Amino acid sequence: MLNPSRLQEIIRGSLQAVAHLMDDKLVSEIMVIGSGLVFVERRGAIERTDIVLPENDRRLALIAVSKYAGGGSKGIDIVEGTESAVASTSVGGLRFAGAIKGVDSAGTTLTIRKHLDPEERPDLAQLIDWGMLSHELAEKLVDLIIHQRLNCVFAGPTSGGKTTLANAILMRLPSHERIGLIEDAREMALRVEHKNCYLASPQTGLTAKVLVKQAMRERYDRLILSETRGDDTFDLLRALSSGHNGSVTTLHASSAVGALSTLELLFQMSLPPGVQMSPAAAQGYITSCINLIVFCSRPYERQADGTEKSSRRVSEVAIVKGVKDGIYQLEYVFPEPQTLH
Repeated sequence: MLNPSRLQEIIRGSLQAVAHLMDDKLVSEIMVIGSGLVFVERRGAIERTDIVLPENDRRLALIAVSKYAGGGSKGIDIVEGTESAVASTSVGGLRFAGAIKGVDSAGTTLTIRKHLDPEERPDLAQLIDWGMLSHELAEKLVDLIIHQRLNCVFAGPTSGGKTTLANAILMRLPSHERIGLIEDAREMALRVEHKNCYLASPQTGLTAKVLVKQAMRERYDRLILSETRGDDTFDLLRALSSGHNGSVTTLHASSAVGALSTLELLFQMSLPPGVQMSPAAAQGYITSCINLIVFCSRPYERQADGTEKSSRRVSEVAIVKGVKDGIYQLEYVFPEPQTLH
């Protein structure tokens, strides 16, 4: 198998048409659809470019990515008896994901997400400037998470800005705290010295579940889990209930209250073998562990020229008050104070 350096050369060489986008610090994601059209996310908004990346270039890049992933970096799935494959891996500070033509009949798809250096990560001032949230709301979140130490779930769709916002808030962490960070790809950049950054590798058995258990054996003031996916949920909530106040995770969901419903499902699925918990007990446990939900969305907004542009927004911020008759009780801080009954 080719060595990683040579594979990186092949990947970069086949993507010369988008090389300037890969090097543009304002571009956070490059998305190539089956026809070869290239879209980018710049400052939280998705834009179409004039670039069409040839099929052969996309295919060569993704094959190289799959070879890299096959070496144990992230993961590859091959459809037996065909040339179709989907792959995902991190290479040289970039996270690649895509599918070779045959999965999408239009052509090979490719998405490239950039892992920015710590000093290049957007801070709250930049997110405010980009329109993701107001200065007042940003300071409110800092108060709730950093100062009041509420356990928070940042929820939203894929590429909705969950991790970006969480990272910006966590830039305000006090320097004296000891932080345990668990990720499956290097995306967060905590500007505190006293931290351990664990990287999960499911292929080797080093899952987020294992790392959460390990983190509980060490003395951390807060735990940061980049994303709650499934079998780690039980152990994560157990950790949050044991005094790691002000901890943070992210979750895919379609609303603030939907985040709690999704978390409940993941929690029930992650219970140890032989352990059962009623829905009411699970809901009560979840609301005792999670204090705050921040829901980020990516709506499309009409521009002056008549086009529609997608941009990231904080849509809901809600304090978890408990559960009543099976319905989660939320007190909305944003968009305006109200109670959901």
